[in-house]
Parts: sequence; C-alpha cells; structure tokens
Amino acid sequence: MQCYFFGDAKPLYCKGGFVSNSKDDELLIEWNQINKDNAEQGFVSAAFQSMTETSSLIGKFSTQLLAGTGATGALFITQVNSILPFLSSQGFKVCLVILVISAIFGFIAKYHSLNCEIQNNMQSKLRMLIKPVLEKHEKDEADIQEYAIQEGIELETDINLFKIMTEFVKPFPFWVKWLVVRRAVKTPVDRQAGFHVAVKSYVSQTHWTFLQTCAFIAFMLSATWYANAI
Repeated sequence: MQCYFFGDAKPLYCKGGFVSNSKDDELLIEWNQINKDNAEQGFVSAAFQSMTETSSLIGKFSTQLLAGTGATGALFITQVNSILPFLSSQGFKVCLVILVISAIFGFIAKYHSLNCEIQNNMQSKLRMLIKPVLEKHEKDEADIQEYAIQEGIELETDINLFKIMTEFVKPFPFWVKWLVVRRAVKTPVDRQAGFHVAVKSYVSQTHWTFLQTCAFIAFMLSATWYANAI
C-alpha cells in the first residue's frame, strides 16, 4: 500500500485504502466486522436449517416402518397358532425379538425427530418474534445516543442477556432452570447453539432410523431362513 503525505502530517490517503484521523475509524471497523460476522453466521444458520428440514421426511419413513412393524407384531401374536408350524418355536421367538428391537429403534428415532422439529420451530419463531423488537431497540438506541452525545452524557445501551435469561426461567421448575443455566454456561457466546441441538438430534435420528430399517430387514431374513429350514 502506497501512502501520500502532506508535509510532516499523517498520511492523508493510501492506494488500496483510506487513512483517516477520525475517532470514528474504530467504530466503522467494528461495524464492518459485526456486519461480516452477522452475514457469516446467517449463512451457517441457513445451512443448518436447510439440512434439518429433511428431518420430517426421514420421520415419515420411520413412522410408516414403525406402523408396519406394529401391524406385523400384532399379526404374529394373534396368529401364533397358524405361524408356529411354519417357523418353529425358536424361529417365532427370534423373529418376534428382532421385531421388538426394530420397534424400539423406531421409537428412539421418533424422539430425536420430535426434538429436531421442536428446535427448528423454536428457532424460526424466535427469529420472527425478536426481529421487530431488535429493530425498534436499534432505532430508539440511535435516537437516545444522538441526544446523549449532544448533552455530553455517556450511556450504556447494551442488552443484558443475563437479565433476559433470569426473567425467562422464573416460571419454570428448578430442574428446567438448572438445564437452562447449564446450557448458557456451556455455550455462553455460541450463536448456533440452538441449531447445534437440532443437528445433533437430526444425526441421531438418521442413525436410529437406519438401525430400525436394518432390524426390520433382519426380521424378514430371519423369517425366510426359518421358513426355509422347515
């Protein structure tokens, strides 16, 4: 970067960037950094949300498979006398146990699916509700700061997140307060903490759905094996 001087003064400007003596430089640099951080975090949030949106599709598949598992289990139990001659006692027990395991995997996958969906809905609703609040706060803050500068008063206008969390947890039981405080301490400045919970639930959902599917396939293979053995 090549700078140009006027006498013994500080550089007036430089090729590739301006050099200013104003105290507003630091504020401008900070503003620019905040703007970049907001954009980068926005892209990350969008990526997280777009990925977890497919949770509902996986959930539908898991639910249908779980319904099929339940129907098959009910058929096995109600028609036990008709099925035993074809599978034998051992084959019937093995198939039924594998079917129960598949159902358990399905219930666990459904739990993670609900957790992921709840987190996504909460994040979307929170952003929608908090946006007008922040916009009003920023507008009022600018007006207040302008008047404070004219009066020579220095004001602290930052939002107190600790006070917000304290007010938020008041109506909840003690164990919910403990969980909220624990999460706040664990991720004090993580803007993606809510999406991290959703993504972890999404990954767990896919794992358990895969195991659920494998268990159901194992059930069908076991039934075929014992049927062929007769």
